[in-house]
Amino acid sequence: MANRNLLDRLTQEIHTASSRLGAYLDGWAADRAAAEPLSHRLDETTRRLAALLGHASDLHIRHLRLRGQVRVAVAVIDGLAVDELIHRFVLVPLGSIPADVNTPDEVVRWLVRRGLQGTRLQQARLFDEVVRELHRGSAVVLVDSVDRALILDFSGFEHRLPEEPATEVVTRGPREGFTEVLRTNLAAVRRRLADHRLRVEDFEVGRLSHSRGALLYVLGRADPLLVQTLRRRLAAVDLDTVVDTSQLASFLSGRPWSPFMQYRSTERPDVCTAALAEGRVVLMLDGTPFALIVPATFWDLLQSPEDYYLRWPFGTAMRLLRLFAVLVSVSGLALYVAIVNYHHELIPTNLLVTILTSRAAVPYPTVVEAIILNVGFDLLREAGARMPRGIGGALSVVGALVVGEAMVRGGLASAPMVVLAATTAVATLSLPTFAVTVPFRLISYALLLLGSALGLFGIAVGVTAVVGHLSSLESVGRPFLAPLAPWRGEALLEDALVRLPWRRHRKQVPFVPVERSAGRAAEPGP
Repeated sequence: MANRNLLDRLTQEIHTASSRLGAYLDGWAADRAAAEPLSHRLDETTRRLAALLGHASDLHIRHLRLRGQVRVAVAVIDGLAVDELIHRFVLVPLGSIPADVNTPDEVVRWLVRRGLQGTRLQQARLFDEVVRELHRGSAVVLVDSVDRALILDFSGFEHRLPEEPATEVVTRGPREGFTEVLRTNLAAVRRRLADHRLRVEDFEVGRLSHSRGALLYVLGRADPLLVQTLRRRLAAVDLDTVVDTSQLASFLSGRPWSPFMQYRSTERPDVCTAALAEGRVVLMLDGTPFALIVPATFWDLLQSPEDYYLRWPFGTAMRLLRLFAVLVSVSGLALYVAIVNYHHELIPTNLLVTILTSRAAVPYPTVVEAIILNVGFDLLREAGARMPRGIGGALSVVGALVVGEAMVRGGLASAPMVVLAATTAVATLSLPTFAVTVPFRLISYALLLLGSALGLFGIAVGVTAVVGHLSSLESVGRPFLAPLAPWRGEALLEDALVRLPWRRHRKQVPFVPVERSAGRAAEPGP
């Protein structure tokens, strides 16, 4: 019996190894076939193209015979190209070729010069290029006895229409947001920045996805060393699939292990336009509505587009309020736990009596109570964000009220702690985007543990460590805390903490040169 089990196990392992070897050899053969040039023979080219795509059912290849007995094939992938455009600008011209055009070379020459009507007509000689363009919604025209393909972009797949971004809602200002189509997003930026100095450089990332992207900057405003650094880091992206700009962020950031985003992510064309005018660089990727803005500072993460659409006193007040919200969300519970446990003398007598009375029935320490409430509010917020919009907000509010009241009545939490935990949770939600709140929530837990162990001294140590870490960060060569560190008081009071009237804004915001830290920020992180 033991020998039989051993034989079965060896048979299964051999079968598994042979299957994996076969899959590897199939992939290797497909890579070799994709790198080969197109054949002169039309039948062989279409046969190899169909085999390269696994004889997919949505690959349509239509064979035509023109005047002069010249054979032509048109290949498209169903659902990615517009059938009406293919019929009007490809099939109709093929059927109207003059009688004196009767050789393959003359057919190709006539199609390129007069026949095919398309704004993006290009030629390809490799199977890999043809397959890539087919997946992007292009129509491929193959002519017998010709070793190159004519490619026209007729992409017309279903996509979402521009609408107001759900992550950056404003009460005043444009309601248009980016979509998952790169071409639409570029057009939205060009409409708002109609200047000849706007530069759009295409790039491609992902060994398998071949995702198309665009690097945007304004000539004469953006630092040329910054643009060169971004080109070099984008060329160093070594991933199989790239479906979102957040995957590029780890290659663009000098400190990818930091919890703080060293870039700004946005779905709004007006934000990208303003950043380009200030000399920053914008990165877009096909398939995602989120664009990256670099370099970015800590203060950029606390700003909302609405600050610029309100009058300057209200915009300044909102910025200061968000900064106060950050301080409350990070250190509110930690200060409460530290003072209640170690520094009773700082609490007024009447308030201290109220706190001790409410905590008399709570069976666990203050830090455990704070962690339970903090985690509970985070769970309610996460559940509200993942549920349908109609009931998500109601669930968060009603759940917080019901759970908080039940915990106070059951003696599982004190009323002051519930109020303070709710205040810190609301302060976190006041930040512009959800991604910005994540590092502050993590830091709040660390400060809470330090405050429960070492009191105010532990909080001071934690805050010092956080500020030191922020001071050491750079966003593609620019200090992350600029203009606070290094100190530039004029810029700090112009558009970082304070939003001055428009007539007081400078036409161009100068950047800190990147040469200062070229040695540390030249290479991408892991």
